Amino acid sequence: MENFLCGGVSAACAICIVNPVDVVKSRLQMQGEGGNAKKAYDGVLSGLLHIGRKEGLKGLYRGLVPAIWFQMVGNSVRFGVYNVGKKWAGVDKKGQNNSTINFGLGIVTGAVAGLVACPFFVLKTQMQVQTSVTENVVGHQHQHSGMWDAVKTISREEGLVGFFRGVDAFVPRCIALVAFQMASYDFGKQTLISRGYKDGPSTHFMSSAFAAGCACVAMQPFDLVGARMMNQPFSKDGKPHLYTSPVDCFLKTIRTEGPLALYKGGFANYMRMGPQYILTFIFFEQFIKFTKRLRGENV
Repeated sequence: MENFLCGGVSAACAICIVNPVDVVKSRLQMQGEGGNAKKAYDGVLSGLLHIGRKEGLKGLYRGLVPAIWFQMVGNSVRFGVYNVGKKWAGVDKKGQNNSTINFGLGIVTGAVAGLVACPFFVLKTQMQVQTSVTENVVGHQHQHSGMWDAVKTISREEGLVGFFRGVDAFVPRCIALVAFQMASYDFGKQTLISRGYKDGPSTHFMSSAFAAGCACVAMQPFDLVGARMMNQPFSKDGKPHLYTSPVDCFLKTIRTEGPLALYKGGFANYMRMGPQYILTFIFFEQFIKFTKRLRGENV
């Protein structure tokens, strides 16, 4: 239970710090969609400055509430299921590491986390892309006044299925993310410890940075496709206006914007994921040690 709780709380704390970069990432992914030549954002830093100047702090923290819920739910499942799986497989003991088992556990954990957390990612994406400043507009613009309004609007117009738009791209995204992130973190951490580094914040920092890079490269195309499918408009009878499937989105993106478009927002994603997962893993490790101390265990 402590892995579920500590994982969710750690990730929620981290996203409160890096949400502005996540907003920039979401908008960069929508930029140029469908061959639209409009370029509102040049990169991470200019995007942060531009949104901050035109929309203020509110713009930089768009979608924070569903982002917190997404992190809480997704990471509770991710850390909980993954660490329970490690104990079941017998690779949770000090000094032990099995990258093959860890990678397999990551696949299972990612699939479960993707299904459970998908509705919050839909809400987060639509709210982050949304803006009232004309020159900042990229992608389809929803008109949600807040998370609860978004929930009511999607429920009314699309029903339950509206919260799982793009799930067929989002689950592979989560599988790639968790499998590479968790396995590479454990690999990096154990490698550093075996070379004489202490199991402390500096080791957690380096392992997290390494894990974020591995995860970002693996999941970025799925992240872009999933985000675009979730943000696209739908007709009243439930038919999508832009993409009929992840494969359709994948092919249209390459055809109209080139293959490198699949990595749009990739640097922004790492600039969000790097600090976020460094903070998440550091918070997680410290929370776990704290709960063990409460139980009177030696740490």
